[in-house]
Parts: sequence; C-alpha cells; structure tokens
Amino acid sequence: MSRAALLTMAVLGGMSLGACTKQGFLAAPKADGEMAEKIGGFSSDTHFLLEPTGDAEGLLGRQVRVTTAGAWTIADERAPGCEVRVKESSSSYKKKYRVGLGDLTAFAGGYKDMLKLEARYGRSVEAEYEIQNVKTLTADTEGPCGEVIVKSVRVGSGFRKLVRSAEGAAKGRVGKGGIGIEGGREAATEALDSMEWGDPQAYAFAYDRAAQQKQFDFSVKLPEKFVNGDPVRFEFAANETAYLIAIVLEETGVGAVIYPSDVVQLPTVKGKSQLVLPSPDEKKVAASLRDPQMAARETLVVYAFTNREDFDRFKPAAMDAGEGLAYAEKLEKALSQVPISRWSRVTKSYEIVPKDGE
Repeated sequence: MSRAALLTMAVLGGMSLGACTKQGFLAAPKADGEMAEKIGGFSSDTHFLLEPTGDAEGLLGRQVRVTTAGAWTIADERAPGCEVRVKESSSSYKKKYRVGLGDLTAFAGGYKDMLKLEARYGRSVEAEYEIQNVKTLTADTEGPCGEVIVKSVRVGSGFRKLVRSAEGAAKGRVGKGGIGIEGGREAATEALDSMEWGDPQAYAFAYDRAAQQKQFDFSVKLPEKFVNGDPVRFEFAANETAYLIAIVLEETGVGAVIYPSDVVQLPTVKGKSQLVLPSPDEKKVAASLRDPQMAARETLVVYAFTNREDFDRFKPAAMDAGEGLAYAEKLEKALSQVPISRWSRVTKSYEIVPKDGE
C-alpha cells in the first residue's frame, strides 16, 4: 500500500499514518436578503444535501447529527415511534447556488463519500447548483423523533456539480457567503462530479432542535500545517467528561483507528479540562513524508462520548482498527439511536510539507 505522508506512531506496533487539509466542516451559510424574501424559511439552519432524494416526505422527521466542527449527517430512516404529518406549499422559482463542501449534508449511509471528498480535497471543493424549486414540505411530528430532526425540505429538479477551486481562489471562507451569491469568487478549475435530476426531489432541508437539548461542547486543537519531522500532538477539550475514538484518513480514504490503542485503552478528557495525546507512556509521534519533496494531507476524525457505556458499545473491535473509513461509516449508522447530547464529532485536516532545502 503506497502512502505519500506518514505520522509514524511506534506505539501502534509500527503502523504508520499519513498527512491533509481543511479545518473541519463549516456551519451552514445564511441566506441573502433576496433569497430570504423568496423562500422565507432559509436561514443559517438550512443545509443542502450532497445527493438529492426522491423520498422527500420520508426525509421529514429523521434525526440530524449536528456537530460544531464536523460533517452533518441524516439518519437513513425515522426513529421508531416517530409519527409525521406533512404540510405542503407551492413555491416556484429558479435559483443558482454555490455551496462549500462543509455546508453539504450526507445520509448516514453516504457519510463515507463525504469523508473521501474531505480527505482528498479539503475546503477547495464547492457544489454548484441550478434549481427549479416547486414546493416546500413541512412536518408536524409526534412521538420520540429525536433531539434534532428534519423539519422542512425544499423540493425541485435541477443540476449539481462538484468542482475544485484554484488554490486560494475563494475570497473569504468558502461556505460562509450568502446562499445564491454567484459573484465574489474566481472560476473553479476542475470538475469532479456532476448529476442532473428531472423529477422533483428533495435537495435541501431545515432542522428543528428540541428546546431543552443539553449542549455538549467538544473541540480538537491541531495545527493546519506541519513541517516534515515536526513532533505531533493532539489536544482535546470538553465541557464534560468524554471518552474518545480517533481515526486518521489519508487523501485516498485509507486510514486506521489510532485511539483507543493498546497503550491508551480508554482515552478520556475530563470535563472543563484538556487531554493531550500521545500520553507520556507512548512513543512520540512525528510528521514524516514518504517522499521528502512532496507535500501530503490527512484528516483526523474524532468521536467523543459522554456516556462510558456508549464508548464501550461502539469502540472498534480489533478487526476494525485498520479500516478507518469503513468503521466511520458503520459508526454513523449505529449512532442514529443515540441522543446527540451524548456524543459529538470533530473533523480536522492538516498538511505535511517538506523542509526547506529538501
């Protein structure tokens, strides 16, 4: 297996991990004034789907996994006992959108595709949409639907293209501009994927959060860039005690679970304090390029659980430890039954660059 960059971790029995880009997934953009007047319900709580779905009504009431610094995902089905009554209203208009990768949402079963894009391209990916909207569906819900659920969806036909912008072409942070703003960025340079759908499908949604939902704040501190040979350390912080599972992915999507490990079997960050890894009992971790003259990137994905039983239930088996991407996909599906107040996810990316003169 060929790798361009490595974080060498001797504590893992010689298993090596490699290097990456963007600092997590960004929050949803706010609608500009014209857009807000046109469709009313779009706000900073509105997200576009990576892939549209023909089951627009079935999307309503599903749980949304919302994190402050990671990809959003939607459960592949409603929670047992969740009942939905659908309200429909006509809303016909045409509109173009440009949305940062971090503002797209995937279904739990498609989270692997989102992670692959993130690991390979980082924030340089944008989605360009051309939409003919036809209607809006809104849900009245009863029963145990979840703490954060899909409240309304936008339905229409259209075209979506994923593009990679020229490095540094975005003016300001990609995804932070108003929805529907077509100017202000240089032209994208590389088309990665495109799709067109003629029948009206759900392409965007707004969510509803339970008023009394407890907030679990979890963060990861990691530089966005390392020089080949630099020591590496991970700093984790949380507002309550949490137990961690950490995955590292290369640009190709190949990766592995690095924590828990044989040495650190229960990575724990105490409430209102920090956890620094590697621990004093571990060998040091260093950024290391396989080709000293070629920069490379890598993505760190960290799950934090406030409930020890949840951690014990979802921690990887030995057979999963070397299958980071497949394990993350499996975990996303399983977490649909866990309240969002009991877990969080952070996605961070970093780049390893050659030393001067190498």
